[in-house]
Amino acid sequence: MDKKLWLNGKLLSYDDAHIDPRDRGFTLGDGLFETMRVRAGKVMRLEKHLARLRRGADVIGLALTWENDELHEAIYQTLRANQLENAFVRLTVSRGVPSVRGLLPDTENANPSLVIQVGQFGGYPAELYQYGMSTIISSIRRNEHSPLANIKSLNYLDSILAKQEAVDKGADDALLLNTAGNIACASMTNIFFVKDNTLFTPPLNDGALPGTMRAHVIGELAPMHGLSVVEQSISPAEISQMNEAFLTNALMGIMPLTSVDEQDISSGIPGRVTLLLNK
Repeated sequence: MDKKLWLNGKLLSYDDAHIDPRDRGFTLGDGLFETMRVRAGKVMRLEKHLARLRRGADVIGLALTWENDELHEAIYQTLRANQLENAFVRLTVSRGVPSVRGLLPDTENANPSLVIQVGQFGGYPAELYQYGMSTIISSIRRNEHSPLANIKSLNYLDSILAKQEAVDKGADDALLLNTAGNIACASMTNIFFVKDNTLFTPPLNDGALPGTMRAHVIGELAPMHGLSVVEQSISPAEISQMNEAFLTNALMGIMPLTSVDEQDISSGIPGRVTLLLNK
């Protein structure tokens, strides 16, 4: 079957889809994206993803010219065209082709580009959920003072470099500290630590992304199981005091984290609370 994507109002084959090389998303990384999980044909937490997209657009002054119902329809049309029910969706929006060259955006002639890509979701390796991920503490620092820290901008170079650093050292992922030396996140995930019946996670002002799965854990899963959640700064030195840890994002769900810099977290196996929430 010829794979289709949505590009600026049209369903096109990949061979027929073209982005103007002057597009600011390509030349300057001037744009945003959302990655969503699809189960049984339903996009999980779609409204929360679109709300985050709009918050990010407000931060960078990007005019979104589509209503939410238009984005819904475009996403589901793309899924249907590719006959997918267990999938991922990648929605990318850029500021588009400028009328004049330079750093300043043309706010009077908004012409954003919208790309929606979908694909079969094969999941993460089962052994990672069984044994947990290993991480390092990256030398890359996350700037919690940057307006980009809390949005999903097209510039992911810090995360790319941190992930590569982890792989080069034989680990699965990297934890990024902020400029104050506290844990902000992993390369593409939020992080939670567990001590007794309390979850601890970095606050957004420490540079954590407002993840949709993070919000789901805090607002729904934790209360459902009688767990308290505390958003507070966490230093690397405090890891040794924790009983367990896990990472979260929209595609991964809840992933056990069992070691940092080759040091086991507690027993070095996925903990009781992590396994409970993962169900």
